[in-house]
Amino acid sequence: MNSNKTTPHILPNNPKDLQSIDLKSGTTYLGQGALDLSSFPRLSQEIASDSNLKPSQVHWELSTWFEERLGGIPLQYMHLRLAVDLPLSCQACFQPYMESIDSDRDYILFDTEEEAENWDLDEENQDAEDALVAPETFNLLDTIEDELLLSLPLSARHTPGECKAEDLEKVSKKLKTGSEEIIIQKPNPFAVLQKLKKQ
Repeated sequence: MNSNKTTPHILPNNPKDLQSIDLKSGTTYLGQGALDLSSFPRLSQEIASDSNLKPSQVHWELSTWFEERLGGIPLQYMHLRLAVDLPLSCQACFQPYMESIDSDRDYILFDTEEEAENWDLDEENQDAEDALVAPETFNLLDTIEDELLLSLPLSARHTPGECKAEDLEKVSKKLKTGSEEIIIQKPNPFAVLQKLKKQ
């Protein structure tokens, strides 16, 4: 149950303001908007560089609230929803494709790393919200970027059946040629041994 009855502070859709949010003020926050990918340099590096596909803006929604707990101060919670379309390179055919990322998570905010780790290690909290350290000057942009990077596929690929046969064939030939070159260039250990014996 939300124990904070004050009117929430509305966050502006402004990168500069989102880099410095005072989560220690006791205020609750609401906000939503869309930010250009230029605000997220690490995420931008993941985009397929040779793609004609254009990434979307990063759409975000945030809300925070407090909940009472027995024998302690209220816990602060944060809900963060994110969505973005990114052109990535398929690891099967090496061609660009559009990956849609949609993240929807709840966090409990803590003052220190120790508190957050203790929460994460408690078996009762394994299926609950994620622990997040929230300093006095909280950078929402960094949190958004971290979450989107964690949401990227481990191996970027088209959905099954969408890779073109000719692209897969090109990759196969390239890999085969590359492996043959490695074998040819690798010195024969026995030939080296014969040379040493002759010396």
